[in-house]
Amino acid sequence: MLNYGSAAFDYEPYPICYIMDVLDEDTYGRLVETYPDRELFEYKPELGHKFSLSEVNNRQNYENFLAGSPVWKAFYDHVKSADFVEKVLEMLAANRIDLGLRRIRVLSEKTGHKASLLSRIRRQTELSARFEFSMMPADGGRILPHTDAPNKLITLVVSMMRPDEWDMAWGGGTSVCLPTDRTLVFNHLNKSMAFEDVDTVKTFPFEPNQCVLFVKTYNSWHHVAPMTGPGDAPLRKTLTINIESCV
Repeated sequence: MLNYGSAAFDYEPYPICYIMDVLDEDTYGRLVETYPDRELFEYKPELGHKFSLSEVNNRQNYENFLAGSPVWKAFYDHVKSADFVEKVLEMLAANRIDLGLRRIRVLSEKTGHKASLLSRIRRQTELSARFEFSMMPADGGRILPHTDAPNKLITLVVSMMRPDEWDMAWGGGTSVCLPTDRTLVFNHLNKSMAFEDVDTVKTFPFEPNQCVLFVKTYNSWHHVAPMTGPGDAPLRKTLTINIESCV
């Protein structure tokens, strides 16, 4: 369902790519128009200034929303499939990013997400995928510099905005950064950091129907800097897809 044909990679300081037109126009339009309402989300101040709706945050609202939205339920089922995970891994390998996962088993809702004894005996790597609806106000919305949790392997951040809905002058792009004090670069356990304590290496602009994909590493620092839009501006809406190891 996702199209990786336009993926453009950077390899330093960690593998990250920018993908335009990641979904076909019709599917993208239907997903944007049926994006969940703000009232369903949970505020997450510890992450910066954002709202989240996921399997972890307001799970009952999340499940109720998917049950009532055929277009999003179909997308959810696709993300949960082995085909989705395998295609992401194949795309990365084709771009010289081989995670060395030779014997994988993708866990679904039916199989559960806890690593099994049988897979350990078979020396299989168990993976699962999930997604989070995320929104931030254009006036001050932000995500603190961090590197993601240790069990995350790959993250895809897909914009969910109508054409011409977002003014790029407000910010909202995903930034690659590094601690100003380079002795703090190693961050496997995902401690967050203040904006003034990092150097921004590159910012990928926030545009409709785009995806920023990156691999979790010990130095995969990234953030969304405080945005500067007006208080009545549209919310910055995204879908964050994570491929995780089940340990």
